[in-house]
Amino acid sequence: MSSEVNPPRTVEKYALLDWLDRRVNYRHYLAILCQRVLPDGPSWSYTSASCLLWLLVIECVTGLLLMSTYSPSMASAWASVNFIDQSSAGRFLRGVHHYSSHALIILFGIHIVRVIIIRAYRAPRELVWITGLLLFPLILVWTITGNPLAATQKGIAQIQVEGNILAATPVVGPWFQRILFGGDDVGNLTLTRLYFLHVGLLPLLVSGLCFVHLHQVIKHNSYRRNFASDLSISAPLLPYWPYQSVRNLTALLLVVGAISGISWQWGAPLPAPADPDLPFSPRPEWYFRWLFELRRYFTGDTEFIATHVVPAVFLAAFMIMPILDRLLPPRAERLCRLFFVAAFATGWGSLTFLSFSNDWNDREYQASVVAFEQMSERARELARSEAIGSNGAIELLRHDPLTQGPRLFARHCASCHAMADAGDQGTAVAESTAPNLYGIGSTKWIMGFFDVDQISGSNYFGNTAFKNNEMTEHIRSLFAENDRPALQNKLMAVATALAAEAGHEPYQSSDAQRGRELLVGELKCTDCHKFGNQGSLGSAPDLTGYASREWLVGLISNPSSPRFYGDRNDRMPSFSLDQTHPEFNLLSTLEMDILVKWMTRLPDDARVAEGRKAQRPAQPPFQESTAQTIAVEQNSN
Repeated sequence: MSSEVNPPRTVEKYALLDWLDRRVNYRHYLAILCQRVLPDGPSWSYTSASCLLWLLVIECVTGLLLMSTYSPSMASAWASVNFIDQSSAGRFLRGVHHYSSHALIILFGIHIVRVIIIRAYRAPRELVWITGLLLFPLILVWTITGNPLAATQKGIAQIQVEGNILAATPVVGPWFQRILFGGDDVGNLTLTRLYFLHVGLLPLLVSGLCFVHLHQVIKHNSYRRNFASDLSISAPLLPYWPYQSVRNLTALLLVVGAISGISWQWGAPLPAPADPDLPFSPRPEWYFRWLFELRRYFTGDTEFIATHVVPAVFLAAFMIMPILDRLLPPRAERLCRLFFVAAFATGWGSLTFLSFSNDWNDREYQASVVAFEQMSERARELARSEAIGSNGAIELLRHDPLTQGPRLFARHCASCHAMADAGDQGTAVAESTAPNLYGIGSTKWIMGFFDVDQISGSNYFGNTAFKNNEMTEHIRSLFAENDRPALQNKLMAVATALAAEAGHEPYQSSDAQRGRELLVGELKCTDCHKFGNQGSLGSAPDLTGYASREWLVGLISNPSSPRFYGDRNDRMPSFSLDQTHPEFNLLSTLEMDILVKWMTRLPDDARVAEGRKAQRPAQPPFQESTAQTIAVEQNSN
């Protein structure tokens, strides 16, 4: 009768499955899963274990896909990660990989607390508990080794700090640090070592430990319907599928959905490429903030207590819970269990809160965070607009005037000059002793020289030896002898002509042409200044190409040149005088180029002129012209 309802399978139809079962015994393990029952009924609290397992799978799959494009070297890592981010799919994939690692740590913490509360570590599940506890620090290390792989400033700074913590281990610490770094400092070999750990050794260790953990889970936590009579449970047994499986799947979908939404919306962060010359205040990820805060109280020789002893004590305390369960009375065991959980949660939570709170109230740190985020955005912007050279992404910001210009100005110029607008936005100095260079070469900035009050004020010659020189006297006499509105109109034309020399105004405009005629004619500027083939050098700066990049390079290189201030130079040093041995100069050719490009960028209030290219006659490249000027001067001396 049964053969008519369920006809016997044919040998041919199941031959392959039978062949496979004879070799791997898969039907045995499948039966365990299919026949699992729930003695205590289904629960949402059980879903954490399933989510953890599948997040590990997601991490491995997304990591394998990222490996197809990632390049593990200091010169190419950042560029390859940036390339991944350029496509929506790549950006989403990297985001899922990044945020899944954070979700993994959160869920692991929740899962451990749940296991402690329900005492799932009791005999015979000791190995389930121990392997689970060992998996937690292993996954943390796995995550840590992945953070620096993008070769970002943040990631490399973090691994530098973590390596120093490792070096604090007694006896073997320095040896471990040297193995991790591949030398005394973080470098290209460090990235190779981290890559090996992240995609090779640690996945193997985690997989092996997971295998033991799952084997013990199946062995001691699974009840098959055939053995249900041993459980002495009167209530009907519910099968694992679908009662618990549906809950697991629902929780997983919620977690993965949240991760996917965050990844699609924001993607994984990509800070600026690593550069030891860039300012940065390293901070660990949120899950190590407690350790960062604890190190404040254990410094020097006692740091080892914070970084090694305290974590080891907590890990050991959790490890011995199965032993305490056997040795202590139930009430005492419950108190110990609650004490360990409360102590860990309170310590972790309070130290983490203090760490974030201290940083939140630290205005200097907050400013550095904003500045670093601006640098990171600038690096990504540059990477989108230009090719990354063979020396890597580090050159993006090193050669960028907007990034390096303020730093060079602060280092070499800000002891005398300010570079700030009326609201002190920019590089302001407490006591300016030389002209404010904000907007140098623009019409507005030049008009300040033609203002009786401004020229002798602190933003121009007020704190210099030129406060009462011929220029200021000439301006005063012009206003004393001429109709003010008419004179203002003429001076505006001259300012426009000089701004055209700098490239801020169209060279062929009628205003610029009229200004040039006034400059060499009625206003008699060439009585002191040289302009084109009019006037001579030696009395005042040459106005030919005034405030252009070529002119500024010449001035900064040698302000005592007859072309500029000659013997009347007011304490400004020569930053690039020696063309034969440029290594002895205060500024290299590259630094000079960056500084001048940054100084001559248009301020916001002069952007009306931006985009109007100057139509002045072509000039030789400023570096070549400057070199020729200096060579002539050296020969003449």
